[in-house]
Amino acid sequence: MFEFDITEDQLTETLIAAGIAVGGIVLAWFVALLSRRIIHFFTHATETELDDVIANAVRGSLIAFLAVQGVYIALLTLSYLEDHQDTIRRGWVAIMLLLIVFAARRLVLDILDWFAHRPGTEGLPGLDARSLPFLKRILNVVVIAIGFLLVLDAVGISISPLLAGLGIGGLAVALALQPLLTNVFASSYVITDASVAVGDYIEVDGGPVGIVEDIGWRAARIRTFDNNIVLVPNSSLAESIITNYDSADTRADARVDCGIAYEEDLVHVETIVLEEMNDLMENLEVVDPARTPLFRYAEFGDSNINFFVKMRAKTWSDSFLLKHEMMKRIHTRLTAEGIVINYPARRLIMEPDDVEGFDRLVAGRTPAS
Repeated sequence: MFEFDITEDQLTETLIAAGIAVGGIVLAWFVALLSRRIIHFFTHATETELDDVIANAVRGSLIAFLAVQGVYIALLTLSYLEDHQDTIRRGWVAIMLLLIVFAARRLVLDILDWFAHRPGTEGLPGLDARSLPFLKRILNVVVIAIGFLLVLDAVGISISPLLAGLGIGGLAVALALQPLLTNVFASSYVITDASVAVGDYIEVDGGPVGIVEDIGWRAARIRTFDNNIVLVPNSSLAESIITNYDSADTRADARVDCGIAYEEDLVHVETIVLEEMNDLMENLEVVDPARTPLFRYAEFGDSNINFFVKMRAKTWSDSFLLKHEMMKRIHTRLTAEGIVINYPARRLIMEPDDVEGFDRLVAGRTPAS
């Protein structure tokens, strides 16, 4: 059996301290229940949503502050803990710093998210909404690292030797992790330059073609048309020639190349093909109506006179369906009109001297020696 030697005054102090602590916790709970209404009361009259973002970001830390403050005041009232007042104060400061750090982290991330989704900020480098996950990861590391150093300093641990050690050790780590750090910095270049963002359809020179699903610390995840995931190191992505089909406009052209025999009427062929394309534009929803079909003869080929037809789809994925329908329409109409699309062929024109003895070969006789 344990026996506690506690006086009546100490018992009274303890009960009072417990009441103060419980009061702080109850106050925090009460504020948590009413905080949304209070925030709405003070912010609903303003036109901007920034004040709502700020209030909601610090709301959680404020509630925790009230609860912790109640416990801290309760501990200060206990006379038998006077010898530990310095430890209690350091602990309180450390907890307050943690709350401030978490509030700052939430505030920075929420403001960044709000600002990136505002109208008129789409063209600012690094603030594409699709690039936010990577930026948030960087900010998380920076804010938490600063908060960790502040907490260490608050509890009496000198951070100067730690910073010096990190400087020397950081150099060694940087040399050992040079390939990884190269990819990390390359990813920051890609994000801040806004040349490639999550959701873009890109083509890497000599590499994959697909949609960017994520830009991580080391590599970018690209989903190809065959639904496969290809990981491209960020350093390679930053140094490669990239065609970004979504950088300025989500619309994409569908092009069909074809050819007709030299004997055909070129004006008639152009007329009927454009008729089919105009009808397709009116009856297929994926076609962009702002762009009229384009027909052009391209070259005199070996077997045909070649031409191409271009139409514009609303999105890159729609361009495949549009090209599919264009090919069907062109082939069906040319076939119905009796217009010939030659197979690859060559016409041989021979002089009379070149065919001497040809009749005997056909008849199965060999020439006289």
